[in-house]
Amino acid sequence: MSGKHLVAPRRRSLGQRALIAAGALLTFVLLLSAAGASYLNVRFGQISRFDVAIDAADAGEPRNYLLVGSDTRDGLDPDDPADAQFFDDEGTFTEGTVQRTDTIMILRVDPEAGDAYLLSLPRDLWVPIADTGENNRINVAFSRGREVLVDTIRENFGIPIHHYVEVDLVGFRGLVEAIGGVPVYFSEAVRDDFSQLRVDSPGCVNLDGQQALAFARSRHLEIQDPDTGRWRTDPSGDLGRITRQQEFIRRAISKAVSKGLTNPVTLNELVGVGVEFVGLDPTLSASDIVSLGRRFASFDAESLQTFSVPAEPFRTAGGASVLDLDEREAERIFNIFRGLDPGELTPGLVEVAVLNGIGEPGLAGDVTAALDQIGFTTGTPGDTVEPETSTTIYHAPGDEGAAVLLARHVSGPVAFGLDEDLAPGEVVLVAGDDFTTLHEQPSPTVPELPSTTVAAGGDDGTTSSTTTTQVGYVPEPPPGSDCA
Repeated sequence: MSGKHLVAPRRRSLGQRALIAAGALLTFVLLLSAAGASYLNVRFGQISRFDVAIDAADAGEPRNYLLVGSDTRDGLDPDDPADAQFFDDEGTFTEGTVQRTDTIMILRVDPEAGDAYLLSLPRDLWVPIADTGENNRINVAFSRGREVLVDTIRENFGIPIHHYVEVDLVGFRGLVEAIGGVPVYFSEAVRDDFSQLRVDSPGCVNLDGQQALAFARSRHLEIQDPDTGRWRTDPSGDLGRITRQQEFIRRAISKAVSKGLTNPVTLNELVGVGVEFVGLDPTLSASDIVSLGRRFASFDAESLQTFSVPAEPFRTAGGASVLDLDEREAERIFNIFRGLDPGELTPGLVEVAVLNGIGEPGLAGDVTAALDQIGFTTGTPGDTVEPETSTTIYHAPGDEGAAVLLARHVSGPVAFGLDEDLAPGEVVLVAGDDFTTLHEQPSPTVPELPSTTVAAGGDDGTTSSTTTTQVGYVPEPPPGSDCA
């Protein structure tokens, strides 16, 4: 950038886990809706209810289901193999009853279009926890209460929650057992000493309930080289586990629906298991389930569109290993769950560096805090080298949209300037003598940019493309395999 204003370094203020509950919900919905009205009413009345405040949605409109996998040893037989799977991230055994979440996801269902979208939130994501004023892993919000978790998601991601579904992941073993296991093809032997996963021989392995649970929880996966016999570690951790779970759940949905909907005995067993491990918010009714089930009666598991938030590992000041959210990249994904076009420009996609152009103490910091509250990504505030008369927004070549969006939140007059050292999505707001204040909602009037803008100087910028790649080791069958 020019010497007149410097781009502040990008601030990353947020910082993942799971998938199996989505399959449980979709499968459970289809099974219940196929069971008949009288049977449905009886069974539906046996489901646990949780008092959670949720957002309203009109009939037929897309809805977001917050899916939480609850991990607790309460009532677990000490001789149950699952008891050995309650380790923390460092492999330390967890004693006593622990209420924690092993899975946090948002399932968006569009009944009219017949579409389903699934967003996995890593449990190690570093976020401000609602009502605490502190940052922590997102799964800590659940330990403080279900409502705290819902509020944390709303406040950090701007995603409405229309229904709440909680699944006992230990109980999910019963669903896998009821459908006779889920086949997964392993090209190499794999193991995870923490989750108790062990596959000694490559090939098509029909995972039973216990193995499925171990596979779903695996974040310390090791893969054996078939030539040397040496074990290598999958370094992707929580992020890799999510991609493996996404593939696993597609297979589980397909098998559960195809087997359960056509066999009354299996259907009854599956519904019975579901009643034991699923809890819902008070507003989700039997008629909602029937309507949803009819819409998705022919749902193809392969059409389930899955997303993981872009995040990178980092260590907190206290030394905790967590995940830091790439806020700008995540906005496009979050827009889907907000009911917006993924490409729609939102404040989270714009990074603003605020510079104080009049020397008023604390001005740049106050404006930065206000922009942060609106939802803009913000950098470190600073000062201009020389006093500025006019409030000006500088933007990258061809990125007028970001400047206009910011200008719609500025109450007073705004000038625009071109800065070739800025990257797309980066803008600089220089608060001049005529700066007044910001408003939370954008003005309906779109400021006009002049046909030519003032250049701040600098070299031509370059734009790098971003692509999404699969993270971690994911078992996949070879071409022509019938492992399904």
